[in-house]
Amino acid sequence: MYGQSLSLLVERAIFYIDDLKIEEGVDLQIIAEMRGKKEDRNLLSYYNQLRDKGTYWVTPERLQSYVKRFDFVPKRDNVIGLQIADLIAYPITRHILEPEILNPAFNVLEKNIYCAEGKCLGMKIIPKK
Repeated sequence: MYGQSLSLLVERAIFYIDDLKIEEGVDLQIIAEMRGKKEDRNLLSYYNQLRDKGTYWVTPERLQSYVKRFDFVPKRDNVIGLQIADLIAYPITRHILEPEILNPAFNVLEKNIYCAEGKCLGMKIIPKK
């Protein structure tokens, strides 16, 4: 599941950067919170597969030209970007699982979810197995 999520996040980041029409070199850095030796090893392996094979929508060459760094950090480092990601993920999850319940935090976030050509491209719902 983490690998699939990583793949989708990388794709959407690349699509967003493409829409910004940045002409200069792009230096996309991915920082993941450590989960455990086995989980981290599996995610790193999946990332390396992405670099080698790409995704359905993004070639390996394109991915390699965008993503310059992939690192793990321990939770105790309290990285601000990861803290923000946690704050964003919960209201979105609550909205997906219980859309009928009032969720003011999601209402604030919703206008910042990446959309283009009338489609919401920044949010992907992975069905349960």
